[in-house]
Amino acid sequence: MNEVRGEAAAPQPGPFADSGLYAEITQFYAWHMALMDEGEPDAWADAYTEDAVFEEPGRTDALHGREAIRASITKRATELAEAGTVMRHWTSNLAVTPQPDGSLRAQYYSLAMRAPRGERPDIFAHVVCRDVLVREGDRWLIRHRHIGIDALEH
Repeated sequence: MNEVRGEAAAPQPGPFADSGLYAEITQFYAWHMALMDEGEPDAWADAYTEDAVFEEPGRTDALHGREAIRASITKRATELAEAGTVMRHWTSNLAVTPQPDGSLRAQYYSLAMRAPRGERPDIFAHVVCRDVLVREGDRWLIRHRHIGIDALEH
C-alpha cells in the first residue's frame, strides 16, 4: 500500500509540528541531503528503515528495503564521481505534520542542481518530496519517500 500518494498525500492544515520538532526535522533534512551531495551513499541509505519504500520519477517499480536503496544510491554516486559531476540539493517549504501513530508526514520542495567540477550548475529538476518519518531510538528514519517532478504532479 502506498502510504504517501492519494488523498492522504496532500498537505493537510495542522496540527503542524511544534517549533522544536520542526527545527529537528529541518536539521535532519539538511544533514541527509548533504550526505548525498558529498558522496556518502552508505550514511545516506542508513537514514531509511530496513523496510523503507522509495519512489522516484523514471523508475517503474519502487525500491523496497534499505539495501535496495543503498545499492541504487551507491551506483548513482559512483556514476557522478566518475563523470566528475557535483550534485547539490536545495530544499525549502518544509511542512511537518505529526500523525496519530507517532510518525510524521513531511513535504518539501527540492531543486536538484548538477555541474561538472569547475563549471556553473544547472537545475536538473524541481521535485516535490513526500516522506513518512518514524522515530527509531533517538533518531528519525524515512519509512517511505515519494519524489514527484513538480510539473508532472499537477
